[in-house]
Amino acid sequence: MVFGGADLHCHSTVSDGLEPPGALVRRALEAGLSALALTDHDAVHGLPELEERARGTGLVPVPGVELSTRREGEDVHVLGLFVDPEEPELVARLLGMREARDRRGEAMVGRLAELGIRLELGELRRTVGDGAFGRPHVARALVERRIVASEREAFERFLGPGKPGYVPKPRWSLAEAIAAVHRAGGLAVLAHPVWYGAQETIRALSAEPGLDGLETVHPDHDIGAQLRLSVLASEKGLLVSGGSDYHGPPEGRKAVGACRLGEEEWLRLAAAARDRRAASGRPPVDLSPR
Repeated sequence: MVFGGADLHCHSTVSDGLEPPGALVRRALEAGLSALALTDHDAVHGLPELEERARGTGLVPVPGVELSTRREGEDVHVLGLFVDPEEPELVARLLGMREARDRRGEAMVGRLAELGIRLELGELRRTVGDGAFGRPHVARALVERRIVASEREAFERFLGPGKPGYVPKPRWSLAEAIAAVHRAGGLAVLAHPVWYGAQETIRALSAEPGLDGLETVHPDHDIGAQLRLSVLASEKGLLVSGGSDYHGPPEGRKAVGACRLGEEEWLRLAAAARDRRAASGRPPVDLSPR
């Protein structure tokens, strides 16, 4: 069977995406993908739906999560790929993070109310459901209320750092996140490195103890950035990963499968994932087509 590529960075309604996990399976099949990872923010409880909807399709569903961390005062995102979503410490920590996100969402709504912008908290919570409450949910509500014309404007005027509706969210330390991913039998990958600024910063992050890989393929990476990151990964002995960072609806390179890994990179990740599961004592990871 011809390998159709792997998209290892996607989000669903379980966090700040617009489509449920099952819809991502449909999009992956339409894109001709062979493997798809669901990497919701601080959440793994969408993975059973991904697995269920993948049955009988030939797709390989990859269990994942995206963790928001802090390192030396800066935001850094880590993808946990091939994690065991039933690892008890990870499950407990993610539940606590979602509860903290809910309190943060309530605080943001309160700050906006002080500005005379009243959003219905109950309605927002119904939209979030059992997912991870985040700023995009508030931004979309502001668009629906016609307070702003776009989510970008919502962040620029109200929800970005230093803006009147901003409330910082709880975060892991980078070391904590990497350790949690390893305990769950997964690979810790630095997400969208170009977000972190200067090449010196990216190089320092790539040297973080325990880091397994760099996300070299991403919609925000041009060809030059992708090549530089691939060279850096090779220098540091790191794996390479990639994905669309899909949130929905499809738009340019942020469509499921628009950014994908080739077979060689996938096979290296898969081999490393099997080794990590064995070393961690967690159950073997199933990477067979469903």
